[in-house]
Order: sequence, then C-alpha cells, then structure tokens
Amino acid sequence: MNGESLVTKIKILFIMQSLQGGGAERVTLDLIRNLNHKYFESTILVVNYFGDLIYSIPENVNIIKVLTEREKTIFHPIKVITEVKRAAENVDLVIGSLEMTPTYLSSIASALTKKPAIGWVHTDVQKHPKTNNKIHKFLISKFYTKLKVIVAVSNGAKDSFQKMFPKLKVPVKRIYNPIRIEEIERMQNEKNDVDEIKEPIILGSGRLIDVKGFDVLIKAHEYLLENNVKNKLLILGEGEQREFLEKLTHELNVNNSVIFKGFVDNPYKYMRSASVFVLSSRYEGFSVVIAEALSLGIPVVSTDCRSGPAEILGDGKFGLLSPVNDYKALAMNIMKTLKTEQNDTSKEMRKKRAYDFSYEKIIPEFEDLFFSTIEKK
Repeated sequence: MNGESLVTKIKILFIMQSLQGGGAERVTLDLIRNLNHKYFESTILVVNYFGDLIYSIPENVNIIKVLTEREKTIFHPIKVITEVKRAAENVDLVIGSLEMTPTYLSSIASALTKKPAIGWVHTDVQKHPKTNNKIHKFLISKFYTKLKVIVAVSNGAKDSFQKMFPKLKVPVKRIYNPIRIEEIERMQNEKNDVDEIKEPIILGSGRLIDVKGFDVLIKAHEYLLENNVKNKLLILGEGEQREFLEKLTHELNVNNSVIFKGFVDNPYKYMRSASVFVLSSRYEGFSVVIAEALSLGIPVVSTDCRSGPAEILGDGKFGLLSPVNDYKALAMNIMKTLKTEQNDTSKEMRKKRAYDFSYEKIIPEFEDLFFSTIEKK
C-alpha cells in the first residue's frame, strides 16, 4: 500500500507538551507544515497550551488545548488522559513529539485505543538529567514497550537510547531533523540592527539553560578580548539562566560587548551578519541550529558533545570541534575560524552539507515511516 492508493487521508495526532520556543517544538511544527497534505491530516494536542510558537502553528491544523501554562499534568491526570484518548480515537496514528510525557501519553493512547504510536527522542538520554531520574527510567522502560517504533534525531541519540535501555525491543530508527532551507534563505534578507557593528560578530542561539553552555561561550568571548581578538558576542534566545548570564558578563567586565536579544522570530537575519556561529552545548540530540547556520554558509565552531554536532559537521570537516566545557579551546577554535579567509568554495561546501538535512531529503523519510507503521497495524 502506498500514498497513491489511499482513498482517505492518514490522520495523525501529534502530542506536544507545550509550544515553547525549543528546537523539538519547532521541528514538530515544521514537519506538520511540510507533510504532503494530499495524504496526511494532522491534529496537535498540546498538554500545556502556552509558548512563543503558538503563532507558528500551521494553518488548517486541528488544535486540542488541554491545560494552561500553570496547570501540572501530575495534578490533572484524568483530564489529560481523557482528552488524549478521545483525540486518539479519531486518528490512525499517534506521535509523541518529545521524549517522556508526550511519548508516555502516546503509549497510553495506543494501549487504550489500539492505534499505533511512535515515540521521538531528541536528546542524549544518558546525559539528560530527567531521563536519568529513577522514575523516568522506570516509566520509559514500561511505557515505551507499547510503541511501534522510536525515532532518534541522530545516530548518537539512537546509540545513547539503545545503550541506556538495552532490554527494550522496540526498533529505533534514525531520522535527522529537517531544516527549512528555502525559508531560511528568504528570511535572512530581512533588515537587522547589527549590520552597523564593525567588529566580527560571534553568534550563539538557543534556550538560555545550563545544558546550552552559554556561560562557556561568554568566558570564551572574554578570553578572546583578553588576547586582543576584537569581537561582539550576540546571543539569541530566552530562558531561566538569563539573569545568571547577564550577571556573569558584568563579573567578567564584558557586559558592553555581549548583546542579549532574547527570543526572536527571525534568527536568520542575525545569522547572515555573523562571522562565526558557535554552539557551546554540554550535550545535544541533533542541533538544528548548526545545520541552519551551514545552510547560510556561515562558519561553525561547536563543542564535541557526544550526540549531534560531530555528525552534522562531518567530524570536523565542516566546522571545528572543541572539548565540552573548555572555554579556552572553544576560544582558540573561534580565533582560528575568524583568521581563516572564507571563500566561496568553503561557503558552498557548507551549504551543500546542509542540504542533507533539507525538507526534500528528510520529510519523505517520515512519510515512509508513517505509511509503513500504518501498514503493520
């Protein structure tokens, strides 16, 4: 059976925790937006309906809102499970858009309605503190057995999951996160407010949380200034560490050369102006933002955290890799990148690499998986 022979569309329920501006949430919405609507009809169930991405929900998608931002799933389990069951009864396939709660709910939906369910792992579970929690370890080992397949966003994420849960016999399939190359190329042309900066711009982007290592990036920035490498550090994103990171810039006396932009709808207009994009994460699952920087031909420096960056960067072929938490090594690779003359050949090489993560390459992999999962029902 294939798409052409279907009389009716395959109805898919995507379960999301919230619509905060994280990579996993963006990828889920991008996937939904780019599925072939001739064959697929999507519904999104959002457990906690809040977040910056509410305005990015694709048109003509059914939305089910269960709880508010302040309500906790643990205090409203009957309401959440009832809504999930009701929604699952009206679809052909259920997908947990993120590890843990969304995938637990997908498994419960499958058990209650006999609809096939798919889980999605976006992180290095061996490093993630929540998946190392005894309760979540237990819940994953039990609930994930109900899944037909688990999608891992990189080979590293897949390997980490299988090592942590060797007794789980559910197949794990690696499908890279897709990036919106054509849209990125269009959005980069929007005017920004940093084009007048004369110094090289180092760009970091992501949620301001500990795992993203922005403290390491700020220290690397200070180290570069101490060594007479002029630059401005531009940080895009919002999060719980905002106050801590701003305080750190004052302690290091670099508050005048670090610019916090907060959450921005269009990060690509800033990427366009960057001399180098830097990922300073302590661990990752994939890192969409590295692939996005490559799509604009921007030089990349990243920490060599176990899952994601090295795969995307071809083990250093498309961008330099630094040890995790080593701000001096990170700074030296930034310095080396800034001093390397960037030509059209290296820029096109990075763009070509980014195409491996394009919608054209990745979306068909998801569609094939959805068709085959329905067939095996």
